Amino acid sequence: MSDVPILAGNGLNMPALGFGTFQLEAQTIREILPRALELGYRHIDTAQCYNNEDAIGKVLEQSGLDRDSLFVTTKVWFDRYEPEDLIRSVHESLERLRLAQVDLLLLHWPVFGGRGMNPTLEALLHARAQGLTRHIGISNFNIDQTEQAVNYCGQDMLATNQVEYHVYLGQERLRRVLGRHNLVLTAYMPLARARTINDPVLWEIGSQYGKTSAQVALRWLIEQDRVAAIPATSNVHHARANIDLFKFSLSDEDRRRIAALDKTGRICKPDSLSPEWDD
Repeated sequence: MSDVPILAGNGLNMPALGFGTFQLEAQTIREILPRALELGYRHIDTAQCYNNEDAIGKVLEQSGLDRDSLFVTTKVWFDRYEPEDLIRSVHESLERLRLAQVDLLLLHWPVFGGRGMNPTLEALLHARAQGLTRHIGISNFNIDQTEQAVNYCGQDMLATNQVEYHVYLGQERLRRVLGRHNLVLTAYMPLARARTINDPVLWEIGSQYGKTSAQVALRWLIEQDRVAAIPATSNVHHARANIDLFKFSLSDEDRRRIAALDKTGRICKPDSLSPEWDD
């Protein structure tokens, strides 16, 4: 675990590589998460809508790991964005996770009613003030929405924007905005739903280091300033490979070749939830 760098920003101290749990059912969590913890993962990402907080809480409780060594993120689903309901939902998440507080609490999608985002952001700030979470942030916010959230919450209050980011999706404009406000970009779907596995450019780069194309894709992300990655997997061999990233570095030529890959490959764009994407 000591090899995984810690990202700082607005008081944040988050491991740059985490274990994502999107689409992992309870039984899978019970099988894979203990192994992931053995491998050294300490940053665990979940969400209310994943329906696996309870399974994660049981594994963490039984792990024997010191709470201070863990970094746990959950996300509030948009149907709980009314201020009082948001606070209730966080208490429910904490009960399922068997935690007194999470390390990071995010708004999952920028889906707001007629009053706009400010009442929900205010509730998010209250959750932090009440000690329900150490840090707060946003997820799937475009540049304009990110600027609005920062302006309302204050320059030093938000820690991250969790968005889709991988070698096939350019996020340079968003990264610059996040950097200006000292926010981390947390990359979900960092392997582009396994598309990276068969990429010939990534395979050729990886062959220089005895690494797979997926490892190259993850290394490319975490070598960037203020970028974290949270790959999800139900396979212990993949989990082991995903964390084995810290004994090689990409060259300038490697990065140039990856930069030349098409960057328009957005995967996650649900019509009912998506904002107007900047790309």
